[in-house]
Amino acid sequence: MFADLALDRRLCLGLESMGLTEPTEVQQAVIPAALEGRTDDVIAAINAGADPKVPDPDGRTALMLAAFNGHTSIVRLLLEKGGRVNHLDQQGRSALMFAASGPFQKTVQLLLENSAKVNLQDSHEHWTALMFAAAEGHTDVVQTLLDHHADATIVDDDGDTALSFAQKNGRSEVVNLIKKTTQ
Repeated sequence: MFADLALDRRLCLGLESMGLTEPTEVQQAVIPAALEGRTDDVIAAINAGADPKVPDPDGRTALMLAAFNGHTSIVRLLLEKGGRVNHLDQQGRSALMFAASGPFQKTVQLLLENSAKVNLQDSHEHWTALMFAAAEGHTDVVQTLLDHHADATIVDDDGDTALSFAQKNGRSEVVNLIKKTTQ
């Protein structure tokens, strides 16, 4: 049962409402394969019946973990196979947030083209994808997010914005880009 994996009770109920009561070996195989970028293993797991919507014990899906490492071709495949672009893990983070935390502009673009919500805030500290990208100094990702109407004025729990994260981390290119775009 999914409850044996120490999943949140609400998540277990949600999985049961979708008719999913036990993760199969194949479902457990697709998540690490997606994280590691093993396309052939992801395809084999899906062909063997793995459901790309089934999360790990932290609520993270194969789509999220492929996005985290910028495996754009696997993200595309998982989206085509029914991966949910706006699914949130137990900290309220989405695949877009995972992709934006790395220098993965093509992955971010693909998620946005597939209706990823650009201004979602996580439930942990209320960060957005733009905040993750700005803090890490990923200029191309910041530009892509801003081009898709990311709101640079959103504040997190500490009152910080994407601009203040970029300033605090010495990301001058990102600072200039956000200032130019928001003026």
